[in-house]
Amino acid sequence: MHGVDLPEGRMVGMSIGEELLAERRRRRRAGDPRLSESDRELLRRLTTGDLVGEFQAGLDAVSDADPLLGGGDNDD
Repeated sequence: MHGVDLPEGRMVGMSIGEELLAERRRRRRAGDPRLSESDRELLRRLTTGDLVGEFQAGLDAVSDADPLLGGGDNDD
């Protein structure tokens, strides 16, 4: 068991697997370091801002054009 500091200054015992999961969670919450601030702004606009409709239309077009991506029947 390893110890992990909590914000209150307490230590909690964690297994290595739990430590790895906690580190992944911290990284995910911090955001992707490969994205610049302008990249993040574009993603925000695509998912929640003024570009939502255009982005959704593009996704719908791809789904309509490709039955596998669109969730259509797979006759394999």
